[in-house]
Amino acid sequence: MMKQQLKTTADVSPVSAVILAAGFSSRMKDFKPLLPVGGTTMVEAVIHLFKANQITDIIVVTGHNSGLLEPCVKNAGARPVFNPDYASGMLTSIQKGIKNIRPNHSGFFLLPVDIPAIRPSTIYRMIQAFQTTADHVIMPYFDATPGHPPLIPYRFKKDILELKNGATLRDVLLSPETPVMRLKVCDRGVVMDADDKKGYKQVCRKLRAQKIPDKEECLAIINEMLPGETHIRKHLADVSFAALKITHALTDKLNTDLVIAAAMLHDIKRKEKHHAAAGARLIQDIGFSEVSEIIAQHMDIHVDPTTPVKEKEIVYFADKICNGHGVDLNYHKRFVECIIKSPWARTNISRRYENTRLIQARIEASAQKPIEEILSC
Repeated sequence: MMKQQLKTTADVSPVSAVILAAGFSSRMKDFKPLLPVGGTTMVEAVIHLFKANQITDIIVVTGHNSGLLEPCVKNAGARPVFNPDYASGMLTSIQKGIKNIRPNHSGFFLLPVDIPAIRPSTIYRMIQAFQTTADHVIMPYFDATPGHPPLIPYRFKKDILELKNGATLRDVLLSPETPVMRLKVCDRGVVMDADDKKGYKQVCRKLRAQKIPDKEECLAIINEMLPGETHIRKHLADVSFAALKITHALTDKLNTDLVIAAAMLHDIKRKEKHHAAAGARLIQDIGFSEVSEIIAQHMDIHVDPTTPVKEKEIVYFADKICNGHGVDLNYHKRFVECIIKSPWARTNISRRYENTRLIQARIEASAQKPIEEILSC
């Protein structure tokens, strides 16, 4: 797993990036590169994705509406390259772009402009993988689905330039002679494009919530880390369901996505010693710091009764009322049994019990109904 901090180009071999933005945007019926996403334009979002990883050789292939697009590209710090044959298909734009990459670079990313919801941390992971297998195409995969952008070794430039009309990039990338490294990433953005209005709305939503893994991304992490662990996976589902019900019942404004992500992943390292700290490190390394903070506190928590109920308290409480077989509000009995079983840990167990009671009282005060009623809705 990767760490969030990005290295500089002094630490790794330089790579280029080619962004394909020459098409007609016919399905969208609006000019995609200049559509707003995440507080900027789509083309700027993709340029910034690579600049965040200290990539300096960024080429944007233009065609349709090049006069409108090229000033924006230059202002964002990339090089526009016009493809006069853009109407002939994407291959001509790919070839035009890679003709202009710097020859001293070891490889190049290739990304259509309408796939802007990729996390910078995903590009970082791909660059790191490329340093150890520089002769391989690095292909990001979300679950079992290949995505964008491929990171292609420079040596394949000649093969791509020799492709004729009727051929596609796949003829090179899927050739038996082409070594490919399938890199699993926790980033659904690699398989999301803004090809039409529906896709555009989904991409915009994804960009607004990039710091928190969505449900599909959480499930991808669970599938990778807990294959076959039926009991743990059921507990994660129970805690998530209880946390969601509680969150919906409260008058306090909470980040529902954050609650669900943390609830789904809180026991991701349940099989390890000090599993809360281990799970928090794992999720931090993937790049989700807010979720990591909640996971770190799901066993022990500090409760400030003077503040509104927080997301971390919802996850903590939901975990304590789920006993492995579903919701069981008789946590009082379970805490007593824990003290009997482990009397040397009485102080810690008692503190956890008091925090659970305090959070329940605060939840009921905010929702203005008992916890039994909240969970029965």
